[in-house]
Amino acid sequence: MTRKTVRLALSGLGAIGGSLLRLIADGAQGTYSPRGTALDLRVVAAVDSSGAIADAAGIDPAPLAAHKAAGGRAVDLPGVTVAGRTVADLLAAGVEFDLLVEAGPGDLETGGAGLAAVRAARAAGLPVVLAAKAPLVLAWDELTGPGPAVAYSACVGGALPTVTLLRATLTSARASKIEAALNGTSVYVLSLIEDGLSPADAVARAQATGIAEPDPSFDLDGWDAACKLVILANATLGAHARLTDVDRTGITDVTRDDLLRARATGHRIVPVGTAVPNGTGWRLTVAPVALPADHPLARMDPEEMGVVVHTDVAGRLCATTREPDAVPSAAAVLRDILTTAG
Repeated sequence: MTRKTVRLALSGLGAIGGSLLRLIADGAQGTYSPRGTALDLRVVAAVDSSGAIADAAGIDPAPLAAHKAAGGRAVDLPGVTVAGRTVADLLAAGVEFDLLVEAGPGDLETGGAGLAAVRAARAAGLPVVLAAKAPLVLAWDELTGPGPAVAYSACVGGALPTVTLLRATLTSARASKIEAALNGTSVYVLSLIEDGLSPADAVARAQATGIAEPDPSFDLDGWDAACKLVILANATLGAHARLTDVDRTGITDVTRDDLLRARATGHRIVPVGTAVPNGTGWRLTVAPVALPADHPLARMDPEEMGVVVHTDVAGRLCATTREPDAVPSAAAVLRDILTTAG
């Protein structure tokens, strides 16, 4: 049996990064790649806001995950070498790895440390697996053009293989509309408001359960959904869209009265990203939409995300995923690692 060691550098040790570490610690290193190779995953470097750490023999993923979950800084983990602050510093220090996983926070103005890390890795000839959306949104043509591979299935719907599914469907059909409810935080918060919680209490509940970030505006104002829609449209429709092309409305003005009125008329308000042809390309919108109660996205429970594609000859395709925490997104990152490195 062919075995292969894959040395990973993990940039971003938040919910997804921490979940990925736990998956690796639980035995993901014995997982087979799609080509039948048994991959041994070895985390040899990690980066968080405190700096970059490395150990060529491997950083034990379970203690690192526990250290971060307890509020610790990567540079304070015992037994590792501090090698600067960034992925570029790791490379300059001669730290060797085979693949970069970028799961850090996004910066939609410049791409921030995430885009810089991706560029540094690719300049060194290394493939990248993304859980961070900002690099793709800001540098789509660059990152999907010639050069080392960039995988990003976790960026569009967590564990749901949204891009793969739509690409396969649209091989023999044309899309007349795509509808995507891919921001779980907004779906969850609206469900709590409809149940009677105030908007502030609904957000607090979502934060307490780990669904919402400490600053929930990226989700509630529609930025996350807009990023996912841009990536989805570019990857499956050839839209060459930018974030400024999205007509974006968040959920912060939706009231319980709005939600109850929709229910009374047989509808449900759902935050939806929509792509429809506009003659020369695609019109992209993100907004709360009153969908008929029998619509696939209206039937989702508060922990689900989903996508619907309407086509000319393949009918209407629907897919959903139920994700109560970050583990399914980490599983999507793992899927991309195995596919890219195997």
